Amino acid sequence: MLNETYDKLNWKSFADKVENEFSIRFYYITDSIPALNMHSTQYPVSLIDMLRINLTPHKIKFSVGENAVFITNSQKLSTSLPDDFFIEESFTAQRIDSSESRKERDFLATTKELPALSIVIGIKGKNAEKKTALFSGRITDIKEHKPIESATLYFIELSKGTLTNEKGSFSISIPKGKYTMVISNIEYKESRYEVRVLSDGFAELEMESEVYSLDEVVIRSDKEDMLKGTNTGFEKITAKSLKQIPAVMGERDLIKVALLLPGVQSVGEGSSGFNVRGAPSDQNMFYINKVPVYNTSHLLGFFSAFNPDVVDDFTLYKGSIPTIYGGRLSAIFNINAKQGNMESFSARGGISPITARLMLETPIIKKKLSILLAARSTYSDWALKMVQNPEIKNSKASFIDFVTNISYNINDNNQLNVFGYYSMDDIKIVDKTTFEYANKGASLSYFHAFNNKNNLNLSLAFSDYAFKEINTENTINAYSQSYSLQHDEINLNFTFRPTEKHTITTGLNSILYGLKNNPFLPYGDSSLVYPKQLENEQGIENDLFVNDEWKVLPTLTLAAGLRYNIFSNLGPKTVVTYKSGFPISVASVFDTLYFGSNKPTKTYKGLDYRFSGTYQINPEMSVKLSYNRVHQHIFMLSNTIALSPTDKWKLADYNIKPMVGDQVSLGYYVLLNRGKTEASSEIYFKNVDNLVEFKDGANLLVSDYPEQELVQGNLKAYGIELMLKKPQGKLNGWINYTYARSTILVDNQLTGEKVNFGLRYPANYDKPHSVNLVANIKLNKRISFSGNIVYSTGRPITYPTAIYYQNGQQFLHYSKRNEYRIPDYFRTDLSFVLEGNLRKNKLLHGSWILSVYNVTGRKNAYSVYFESKEGVIKSYRLSIFGAPIFSLTYDFKLGNYAK
Repeated sequence: MLNETYDKLNWKSFADKVENEFSIRFYYITDSIPALNMHSTQYPVSLIDMLRINLTPHKIKFSVGENAVFITNSQKLSTSLPDDFFIEESFTAQRIDSSESRKERDFLATTKELPALSIVIGIKGKNAEKKTALFSGRITDIKEHKPIESATLYFIELSKGTLTNEKGSFSISIPKGKYTMVISNIEYKESRYEVRVLSDGFAELEMESEVYSLDEVVIRSDKEDMLKGTNTGFEKITAKSLKQIPAVMGERDLIKVALLLPGVQSVGEGSSGFNVRGAPSDQNMFYINKVPVYNTSHLLGFFSAFNPDVVDDFTLYKGSIPTIYGGRLSAIFNINAKQGNMESFSARGGISPITARLMLETPIIKKKLSILLAARSTYSDWALKMVQNPEIKNSKASFIDFVTNISYNINDNNQLNVFGYYSMDDIKIVDKTTFEYANKGASLSYFHAFNNKNNLNLSLAFSDYAFKEINTENTINAYSQSYSLQHDEINLNFTFRPTEKHTITTGLNSILYGLKNNPFLPYGDSSLVYPKQLENEQGIENDLFVNDEWKVLPTLTLAAGLRYNIFSNLGPKTVVTYKSGFPISVASVFDTLYFGSNKPTKTYKGLDYRFSGTYQINPEMSVKLSYNRVHQHIFMLSNTIALSPTDKWKLADYNIKPMVGDQVSLGYYVLLNRGKTEASSEIYFKNVDNLVEFKDGANLLVSDYPEQELVQGNLKAYGIELMLKKPQGKLNGWINYTYARSTILVDNQLTGEKVNFGLRYPANYDKPHSVNLVANIKLNKRISFSGNIVYSTGRPITYPTAIYYQNGQQFLHYSKRNEYRIPDYFRTDLSFVLEGNLRKNKLLHGSWILSVYNVTGRKNAYSVYFESKEGVIKSYRLSIFGAPIFSLTYDFKLGNYAK
């Protein structure tokens, strides 16, 4: 990297200075270089950028080779042989076994190991008394100029390396000297450099996107995270791996991918939300570019609310949750949207029988400012007629979503991102119910690097979830209601690296909640519903956090953190108090209190703990241990099994305590078959106090005082998750098995409130056994197959077990809560992909995707319900997809196969 001392030097002085300070030689004809002074608007600047800025306007060509720069006035020289120089078109390495062929392969493999470029870090003689130097920098995509996260820099001679962060930045302290550095990332071509470290210095590095050959199909390999990272229960999926999952109705659904991971379940097919490690779905939080999303589904759970083209990667934390996150006991689902292309205009999209989507991206200022725009919609009414359930078959449904992402690289130390998100659904179920629900949100994120060791992240986010329901199932009880939840959040965090062994993250987070209940009104002239206005709610949550990751030994890393949270439920609010020692009900009302605007009705304080550690037994084996404590101050009011768009959220208040969760996880991780296969096993135990459960017969629709319909209890969950993954090769995929139990106890000894006679019972989402198999096979660059097999135990259910009569009136007697189970779930999906031709020069590349959902046509039970006819109870099984669902999708993008 060149500093300010090179500014405004004439060409001869510039070339001499570079040759004296770096191991580089210039080759050129003296008369071919005009009189010019070398200049850049910002420093430090790479040699390549300096030459490009000053020589290109004069139409002077230059080529950079190993320790040499060639300058010409005509054609640009090539400093390396083409990739296929030694390879004939018909050559197939696997089929040739002669000793000469083996020698040739060994020679070719050896040439790949040689460093292609040399770089010098620092200035000779600077800080000569120090034996080590801090080498830092940033790695970006050579075409799109976006930062590359999780790139590995490895110094062969030192057996030491580091990873880039989400901004593509890295920093490592190494002894001064000369080394071979290997830079790798699963989505990019491996790069090798001969690095000469003289003193502290900074380097801008670039990587070229990988196009995988016949034998190199890759889903994703997070070996560094798996073996060395301190997080247990950590899963990361990239856009490339998302494309390997069989499409469902023409969409590669983000949620469906999550459901193929160990420890992640849903209560049924086509349902919204998911349950992680035996916890209810309201204990999960979704973020997309810092924007919280409270309803993650379209069409009541049939589709994800996230356009798959927009997703760059998503991370699931279900074990050790980083200290920067709080407020959810079970899982954090963090989605990163793609940045717009910084180099050139591009477009991609897809058309299927159900949906259509389009994404556009373009630079506004090359390498500085870009914008991405994406839209998706559906025309799915015809598909609903194929569903067996008559209520769905005669319904209408549509959705739309939009994404905007603006990225601005102000300079090397400052980046700005503006993100916007909107989704809307309009659903009419026969002539019974009409739903309209929408998510909208925006975020502003700013990153600043103070120096090579310290940086700042600031984000401001706004989110609003709203729904409207019109229910006309019974004309005399027809009603309309609407509701909205607003979430405003600010997060400021600093990362410090005081020494090579310590990385400290500290900051603050503040959330303002606003829950608005619009009037509950009669609908239609025949309705006898009485109008009702429920009170609104608001609350504020403030958090301070600090975390230190300490590399105690080369084989031992520890991370510990604290998060102090203060939550206040705010007025205006009417609060009812109840007699001590009595169940909370109308009969035990003691007094009524009124709190004015913004006055705290109740304040809760709590301290969250985070601890995790990794011990690397050898380079291919490690163990991890983690412990979390988290407080959650918002929960969902729902007495249905699956999430509904009309489920309302509720804040902790004067009478309802926040939930408190503790989780311990222990994991064992190993690389097999010389690193080609990854295996992991994790066991966990989870305890949740103050879990919110509904009373038998609870009516949560229009309750003035929800605490009278609820009880709070204890949840215990435990399990083991086994995973075997082959992330690359012609045949790749994974298989996992999860054994998990989740039980609830509601037995308040003080008030006498009980559920299920005070006995522990299975949670609605308790599904002990689950198996997921995902397999992909790529026959060649144009043809590939993928499939998955899913099995799980049926969820618990409460059955009527007898009929009895009292005073001549018939009553049903029910079993204990969740004493029985619906039938087990089993499904197989298949997908076939045919890519367009592989011509290099083409305007548009297309691919066809044929997918079959539920190949065997199994009628998996979504629910089992009962009807009494003429004194006889009859049971019925409801299935959503009782037949194979075929879908054909055409995907397209500008450019050729490789772009």
